[in-house]
Amino acid sequence: MGYSIFNLAQEAGIGFTYIVSTGNEVDLHSLELLEYMVEDPDTRLLISYFEGIKDGRRFAEVAERALELGKPIVALKVGKTEVGQKAASSHTASMTGSETVFGAFFKQKGIIRVNDIEEILDIAYLYGRIPLPTGKGLGVVTTSGGAGILVADAAVEMGLSVPELDESVRAKINQVIPDYGSALNPVDVTAQVINDPQGFIQVLEAMLENPAIDALVIVVTMIAGAAGERLARDIVEVYRRSSKPVVVAWTAGDRLMENCFAILRKGDVPYFKSPVRCVKALGALMKYSAFRQEWLHSRTGVHEEVAATTTADLLNRAREILENTGDSLTEHEGKMLLAHYGIPVTEEEVVTTPEEALAVARRIGYPVAVKIDSPDILHKTEAKAIKLGISSDEQLLAAYREVLENARNYQPEARIDGVLIQEMVSGGTEVIVGMKNDSQFGPVLVFGLGGIFVEILKDVVLRVAPITRDEAYKMISSIKGYKILEGARGREPGDLKALAEVLVKVGQLAVDLGDVIGEIDINPLLVLPRGQGVKAVDALVIKK
Repeated sequence: MGYSIFNLAQEAGIGFTYIVSTGNEVDLHSLELLEYMVEDPDTRLLISYFEGIKDGRRFAEVAERALELGKPIVALKVGKTEVGQKAASSHTASMTGSETVFGAFFKQKGIIRVNDIEEILDIAYLYGRIPLPTGKGLGVVTTSGGAGILVADAAVEMGLSVPELDESVRAKINQVIPDYGSALNPVDVTAQVINDPQGFIQVLEAMLENPAIDALVIVVTMIAGAAGERLARDIVEVYRRSSKPVVVAWTAGDRLMENCFAILRKGDVPYFKSPVRCVKALGALMKYSAFRQEWLHSRTGVHEEVAATTTADLLNRAREILENTGDSLTEHEGKMLLAHYGIPVTEEEVVTTPEEALAVARRIGYPVAVKIDSPDILHKTEAKAIKLGISSDEQLLAAYREVLENARNYQPEARIDGVLIQEMVSGGTEVIVGMKNDSQFGPVLVFGLGGIFVEILKDVVLRVAPITRDEAYKMISSIKGYKILEGARGREPGDLKALAEVLVKVGQLAVDLGDVIGEIDINPLLVLPRGQGVKAVDALVIKK
């Protein structure tokens, strides 16, 4: 595979410092090679094709070092489907790993993920020919309105912006384009550009002078012959003078446009015949550059970057809790562990008699929740071993008996430690915060909208732990239900600061105790209105 990429790259004029095939990785592993190459002063871009990674934590260190040095990593990770995973296993006995975890990891570390060799070559070809963009604002100048729309759609799908032009820029452009053109972005100069080459240059320069435009795509369709050659020379001149990336999408074949393309090549102007391929390659580098700038800012303290840290005393107390439990913790034990890490939990107490239940409920204050407390019954709703909104002594005694009876009927062999009497928390939005130990990356955080519909909605995001506060805020804002947490449709905004703190703390807990804990599930964590914090209403902790 590697030498196939090398051969195709040679045809595209892409140079390599190294190309290494690791085979079945009996001795040297791809990560060792990446570690070496990222430090090589002659290597500016790293390309990796792989089926699986043996050490995700080590990969994270390599990715962060590459970010420090400004060397993009382009990864073609295969084995995304069940069929692909089986093929990878039979090919090299390689564990491909969880596709969702890999996808989250690539986003978290700024790794450019591609799905085909063609994308690798496009990015590598473009990377050496343009300065890295400073933002995600794309300007488009086109000789065809339809082609401009195609580029704009591809840009938005890539996560780029196609910003509107301010009035002064539009006024300049309108002075030189036909009435039936468009001074919006994309700017449609129409095919009449062949009759006004100077006007074409003025349009390009006006776009590049606009601070909202971070990179420019010039789309040319069927303009050949002397007119096309003149257009190509004008593009070369603008490209040479520009401090911003300028890329051409010229949609025509080699035979008709041979002279035009030769002029672009001689001027070292990057060009594509496919507008979509052009935008994909440019967009990948724009997103990488924007990510890297933000990542560097977070590390220099411009943003809240610091992750949680754990004292030796806290860690010892947490391990004591785990040593005195079975394979799964009861809800109450799990909350004790969370509370040690400063995660707010409900006021509650485990009781073993109706009299104790009454005393605790009166102390906490009605209404209360009544739940079975058992390490063997993980899903209380399915066992009908939970009663909510209990508001009187009479209801409490009935709920106490019913919860115990249902639990014993559901799982007769279950160990039952008692009944949990818990405060009812009203208001707020239910979210899930969880952790699962991944075979390749270790503890992975999960966050999303919670409650009983979490597995149906599947509105969750993942990050490899630990995370910083900045990363926690990104997790929160990236779910589809973010607007609910922000306060959509008249709802009070949630306490996102407190929520971010919990994400950071759960991430640190997962790293500290990842050798013991296999899974954490806080569902729901109730996000209360701004300034009121959050509260873990239910918790499940399963040991390895």
